[in-house]
Amino acid sequence: MVQTPHEQCDLGPKLNGAPNSGCSKDCKYVPVCGDGKQEGTEECDLGSRNGEPGSGCSKECKKVPCCGDGKVEWPEECDLGSLNGQPNSGCTKECKKAPVCGNGHIDPGEECDAGPRNGAYNSGCSKNCTICGYCGDGVLDTPEEECDLGWQLNGAPGSKCSANCTKVGIPCPPTCGNGVVDPGEQCDYGSSNGTAGYKCTTNCTWVQHPVCGNGITENPEECDDGELNGTPSSKCTKTCTLKEPCYPPKPAVCGNGIVEHPEECDDGYLNGTPNSNCTKTCTKVHPCTSSCPKPQCGDGRIDYPLGEECDDGAANNGKEYSSCTADCKRKTKPSPCATCNPNPFFNKCTITTSCISTPFGTDKNYCACRAGYRASGLSATDPRQFRLPGFVGQEYRVFVAPGVDCDQLCDNPHPGPDSCREVPVRADCV
Repeated sequence: MVQTPHEQCDLGPKLNGAPNSGCSKDCKYVPVCGDGKQEGTEECDLGSRNGEPGSGCSKECKKVPCCGDGKVEWPEECDLGSLNGQPNSGCTKECKKAPVCGNGHIDPGEECDAGPRNGAYNSGCSKNCTICGYCGDGVLDTPEEECDLGWQLNGAPGSKCSANCTKVGIPCPPTCGNGVVDPGEQCDYGSSNGTAGYKCTTNCTWVQHPVCGNGITENPEECDDGELNGTPSSKCTKTCTLKEPCYPPKPAVCGNGIVEHPEECDDGYLNGTPNSNCTKTCTKVHPCTSSCPKPQCGDGRIDYPLGEECDDGAANNGKEYSSCTADCKRKTKPSPCATCNPNPFFNKCTITTSCISTPFGTDKNYCACRAGYRASGLSATDPRQFRLPGFVGQEYRVFVAPGVDCDQLCDNPHPGPDSCREVPVRADCV
């Protein structure tokens, strides 16, 4: 019996003070965990839902982490709310981190991840991030491939399978214009062949004359700003001639390394030296006649037809500081020109380089440094790094063996004829 005003409740001697009775031994109201009302020291009270998974409230009316509320609370690893457990959300229904196939990172449990290229032919990775077929894996994937002997044999001399996994020796329709440099072609930019700004003709051969619109000022062009030609922000017309200036034009400076009209060439401080094909007056050195001295070891030029591997000049060849012997041979025998596999999972190029194709054959794929950089920790003449002669547009790019980093700036890292000149050219790599 409740005797007011001294008692607030009275359930008898057996229930007073019992757990969750609502009445203490001294007949005072106490919170009841589970009645759906948050009272006293209770942190929460959801009634019959207390203790259920995901309710956020324990049977003792204490707050607990709620997986699915969008808040990351210990011991949860993640919480995306309604996205938990969805495919590729990265978070399970139990708020544990899960791999995300398609983010470009190989997460635990994934064999590969090529990002948006997952599932595309020759990406090497399926849509569920498992390694799948590609040209060069030695497995015939039809109908895309005609053959596949593996990346080491595809395109090798005498191989019956090309680097593109097509059979060799079988008559094929013309392929010039497919964007792939096939045997017999010098270049191939696909539908762009023969258009302004590209050095490749519709016959897949390199353009020998100036190309207006490629961003390179080639004699007799007066200027070339590429796609900006003819726009208000460019000083150059669409025909690569200078717009009529409203002030006296700046005269060309012979020796600054920039070919300015009417100069024929400009190799900077090298003008007029044996290492340049440009005179001190910025005119091209014309081919020698019978009266000119014959090529010889010590003239400062590398005469490959004579078997020369280097030539630092008669005054330097054979000296201790020179990498060239007195008979124009390298003191250190050049290592083989190590190629790379174009497949992104197997080319072994470091993150500071990229495996690119060159116009010297389907097997001439090399790890290319960034423009203006050369191999880290190696001398400039180390045979593991080199430049390639005749690679139009990439004459000053430095190439290295797979596994070599390129984080060292060249002596002259700026674009131009003098960039990375300290790295020797290797004609045996083309």
